[in-house]
Formats: sequence, C-alpha cells, structure tokens
Amino acid sequence: MVAQTASCPELEKINREKIESVKFRYFDDAFINEKAPQAEKAGLLELDKMQKEGNASKLYDSEEELLEHVLKNKHVKHHRQLRFLAGRHESAILKLRFVLAPFSFVFLLAGETQFHIVLETLDTEEATYVWHLEKDRKLLPENSKAIDEDLAIIRNKGRQAFLADAPKSFSRIIHSYSDERKGFILWRDMLEEKLY
Repeated sequence: MVAQTASCPELEKINREKIESVKFRYFDDAFINEKAPQAEKAGLLELDKMQKEGNASKLYDSEEELLEHVLKNKHVKHHRQLRFLAGRHESAILKLRFVLAPFSFVFLLAGETQFHIVLETLDTEEATYVWHLEKDRKLLPENSKAIDEDLAIIRNKGRQAFLADAPKSFSRIIHSYSDERKGFILWRDMLEEKLY
C-alpha cells in the first residue's frame, strides 16, 4: 500500500465562509428568486418539503439554521421584524413554516388566551399578516389548513380579494419604511397589541 498526498492552492482557499456563501447563493436562486410554477402552487411548507420543491437536496438541517443564515444579511427589508418574531416563535409546538411566493416565514406566537400565526415576508413590502386562533394545540393542524386556504386565495385571486373577505380572526400590520428604527418600534407595538 502506498500513501499519496496532493495539494492545490485553490483548494486551500476554500473555507467554511466560502461554502456558506455558495450555499446561501444557491438557496437565494432556488427559493427567494424562485419563478418556477411550483412556487405558485405551494402553500405552507416545512423545511424538508420546501427543499424538495426547490430541488435543493438538504441545504439546511433545521428551520432555525436557515433563518439564522438568512438573518446574517442585515440588508433584508424585514430583518428586525424577523429577528423579533424568531425570538417569540413557539418552536416546541410548531416548526417554522415557509411560503415561497413571495418568500415568507410563518411563525407561531402564543398570547395569554390565543395562538397567533404570523406571516412575514423576507424582502417585499407586503404587510405582516396575523391569524388569531384558539389556544388549543389539537386544533393547530386544522387551523393550518384554513390558513393554507387563505394563502391559496391570495395566490389565485390576489391580496385585495382576500382582504375584502378576510376572516374575522385575521388582522394585518402595515410597515412604515420612512425611518427603519422607528418603523420597527411602531410595528412591534402594533403586533404586541394584537397578541392577547
């Protein structure tokens, strides 16, 4: 048996940071800038299903890993909102979900008397959408299906059609972009008023 070694200066330049950069660029192309027809058909997705939809073989091992990777880019329009929602997400009850078009995160927040499903886009100017639900874990799968139906209306008929006939358990929070810091504080205060 003969041992051999080989070295290449180009290979030695590859480090963890470069690998993560390529990984995120691939993710960005596969999901955030997604124009494929499956993005229009998909509703609430878990990470595994989303990666299958985008033909991405296991880029991320967990929802939190993906979220942290996305939030490393502080130039994302809703960076502060997503960071805030991630800190309040009830991951022990419900995994983080995603919507592909436009790319959005779906969080579960617990109030004193209700659960709240919050949809926040990554980098578009849509309002934050909030569904207020009975605080019963057993009803979450059924409620998720109802929210999926609402998202289908948005995809197929548009946001205005959905808003014109939105369920009573739904509310939204409009973003203010004139001052990033003040806009976030106003957004956070309006959200917290709804989390009962």
